[in-house]
Amino acid sequence: MDWGRDLRAKIPGAPNFTYREMIRSDTALRLGILNMPDELEWRRIEHLAAEVLQPIRSEFGRITMLSGFRTVRLCKAVGSSEKSYHAFGGAGDIEPYDASIGLFDVLEWISENIDYNELIAEYFPEGWVHVGKIDGDNRKILKLKDPYHNFEQVSLAYIGSIYG
Repeated sequence: MDWGRDLRAKIPGAPNFTYREMIRSDTALRLGILNMPDELEWRRIEHLAAEVLQPIRSEFGRITMLSGFRTVRLCKAVGSSEKSYHAFGGAGDIEPYDASIGLFDVLEWISENIDYNELIAEYFPEGWVHVGKIDGDNRKILKLKDPYHNFEQVSLAYIGSIYG
């Protein structure tokens, strides 16, 4: 099958990321969903990896990529919105590999050092960090997502007062 990219290859500008890592999904495999980006989505994935994820990995060391690109069908299967940045190739759900690095520390560093569209503290303090970035959109919206899938736009200081 032609995936449009060599899935084993490192992403240009993001030497710690492979194409496979950015589209891998256990849910897609289990449900038989083909999770294949189109060319525009591949370019967004490459931009996200080089401009957002690689700097995070350079700062914190190895990070675990929990979820990257998801087709609309896959987004629906995992209970996400079809308008999710994941569906456009512009989002990653991450957590530090080193358990001694706090999620709030990662969130705070991203907030202060990376251009992003949306940054979500998902299910803190045990959850993960969602970072969304599509080139040309630097709104820097910070949200907190609770266990009931409710989102609230908040400040970094607010999240820090709870989890920092």
